[in-house]
Amino acid sequence: MAIGLATAFQLVLLCTGVVLSAMGYHTYRTWDQPGTVPFVAFVVITGIGLVGIAVASLAAPTFDIGGHIWSPLGISLWALTMIPWITFVLQYTGTYTRITRRTIVALTLPAAAFPLLFTSIWFGERTIFSILGSLSALYLIGLLTIGCYLVVRTSYRYGHLTLRQGVVLSLAPVTFFMIANFSRPLVESLGEGGAVGVFALGMVGFTAAVGASLYRYETFQSTPAVGRIGERVIVRQTEDLMFVVDEEERVIRLNRTAADRLDVSKTEALGEELSEVIGASIDDLEGMETIELLTDEGSRQFDPVISRLTDQHDRELGHTLSLHDVTELELREQRLEVLNRVLRHNLRNQIEVIKSNAEVLADGTADGYADSIIESADRLTELGRSARSIDQIVSQPSTTGDVDVAALVREIAENARTRNGVELSLSVPEEAMVVTERHALVAATESAIKNALSRADTEVRVTLEPIEPGHCLTVVDDGPGIPDEEIETISAGTETPLQHATGLGLWQLKWAVRKFNGELSIDNDGGTTVEIRVPDQDR
Repeated sequence: MAIGLATAFQLVLLCTGVVLSAMGYHTYRTWDQPGTVPFVAFVVITGIGLVGIAVASLAAPTFDIGGHIWSPLGISLWALTMIPWITFVLQYTGTYTRITRRTIVALTLPAAAFPLLFTSIWFGERTIFSILGSLSALYLIGLLTIGCYLVVRTSYRYGHLTLRQGVVLSLAPVTFFMIANFSRPLVESLGEGGAVGVFALGMVGFTAAVGASLYRYETFQSTPAVGRIGERVIVRQTEDLMFVVDEEERVIRLNRTAADRLDVSKTEALGEELSEVIGASIDDLEGMETIELLTDEGSRQFDPVISRLTDQHDRELGHTLSLHDVTELELREQRLEVLNRVLRHNLRNQIEVIKSNAEVLADGTADGYADSIIESADRLTELGRSARSIDQIVSQPSTTGDVDVAALVREIAENARTRNGVELSLSVPEEAMVVTERHALVAATESAIKNALSRADTEVRVTLEPIEPGHCLTVVDDGPGIPDEEIETISAGTETPLQHATGLGLWQLKWAVRKFNGELSIDNDGGTTVEIRVPDQDR
């Protein structure tokens, strides 16, 4: 009965070896990720070894599989798999990806004395050979332990993997080692049939762990190597927002700057698609000059720089993304473009008015043209004053501090020049403290109130209300409203030959609000409502 049971378990061992070899072949044909080849070697060597043991024992039933022979067979097969195992782990986790023949030789040499361990088994003596063999055995056990530690640590560290995946993957070599190492005591206590049965069932467990790793947890669907390689690329102290994404554009790593400025949790962002985190994919970013993101400092413009991540075989593993804040540069370029076009347009028009009226005056044929000349000159003076104010707003370095917005609004309203018949009403709290850029806030408030007074028919209402996190300034007038083309120009962010803003007042308002990272909205329905959100930078 024992012999029949042993034969049955040997057949199980044979089938297990065939299944392992088939999984190794399928893995080789299906995936091409870092660590695939050594993992295939790890699985196939085990599979072929099990087939060999099973065939040998079935073909030669008188073969002494008990006693001193069974243990060396199992433990030797395990030892053969440790070099592929550690090589796989180093590449798969990204710890060391440039595995060369020299690397393989260096890993193998300390294990070369392992067969000498069996001299103590066969001869029962502690010779120099058995000592060397024992040291090699300790080395191989060390490779097993280090490999399992790296796999489990990496699967725990990276958000797109699960700890269970790492544990299951590590169970395969650990199970193999435990079964092979205790095969000799099992023979002595359970007999040949029981020992073969335990070994066969243990290797079935090994096969199940390998299969679960490959097909249940998709070991090679997204390897952690991309995170490790990408992490080395990231400059930790950079002010840029840095991301590492895999082939599926899932976020594998991001630096602290990105997490802090975008106000996202690093833990929650890991494993999410890039488009869910910043609102754009890699393909989208490749077609953009800049991308606008809402940060802890308000809306900012970023220049995206995308780089491919590859291994030593130039296989694409993912991408690194660097987002460089170019808000100030964009603001300067926009200012130059707008000032150039607006000033040329208005200077040309007003000079033509002055010239034509002056010619009429020179002829002495008409009266009243002097007023037109004075008015045009005043417009040019105001245009120059606005241009100078804008230059100061944009060029001056940002310095934030405590500002009482309520007191500031009251002061500007009191100093504003009102026309006859235009009533200016205020509704502001006693105090409204925020941390912001004072100079830009003053310019924006002056511009909003001054423009409203110039447009209003009878009334301008100014209100200040608390919002989270800061305050909202609203300026409403009952005038005819701002021409739609001017609002479209401001919204587009640029002047075009067919689309001009008549002056620089709205541009000053837009740029000043942007300077203190606020939000500006203009409603042109039934008069004009200008709403300025003033965020508290400290919050």
